[in-house]
Amino acid sequence: MKKGRSLDWDPGLSAGENARVQLPAVTREFFAAGRVLLAGAAAPVDLHNFRLAAKRFRYTLEMFRPLYGPGLEEKLGAVRKIQSLLGSRQDCEVLAGRLRLPAQGSEALRGALEKTERRALKLEQEFRAYWLDEFDAAGRELAWVRYFTRRPPAPRRPKVTE
Repeated sequence: MKKGRSLDWDPGLSAGENARVQLPAVTREFFAAGRVLLAGAAAPVDLHNFRLAAKRFRYTLEMFRPLYGPGLEEKLGAVRKIQSLLGSRQDCEVLAGRLRLPAQGSEALRGALEKTERRALKLEQEFRAYWLDEFDAAGRELAWVRYFTRRPPAPRRPKVTE
């Protein structure tokens, strides 16, 4: 989901109908952004920005939790995994940035910097493998879109007890 993009909510529709209209488009947008990111060599800032996009996507999906039930939890877990891998990757980038200058004068810090950079590369590779082999494997986007296109059940009304 693009930064600053809001859902085009139709007040004349129910929450479920709005979800059916909005979530497939938001889902396609997220998959497309991931594919663009992985089409080339992604800079750390691009990976970080995609992590933020994953966060916005997850928050959007979470708004509709009461409508979709347990199947949505699995999808949220998949997005959380992307966030986690890229968040750890960003942590390495921040640490490496803090070590670069001081490491010029210290063998121990150079070793820590190299270890951090190797970890960052490993996390990036794990993210790429997860995206390509699992999250965006053949047919996955279509399955997500179909899931969000289906009519969610009406939210349950709490029982009124007297």
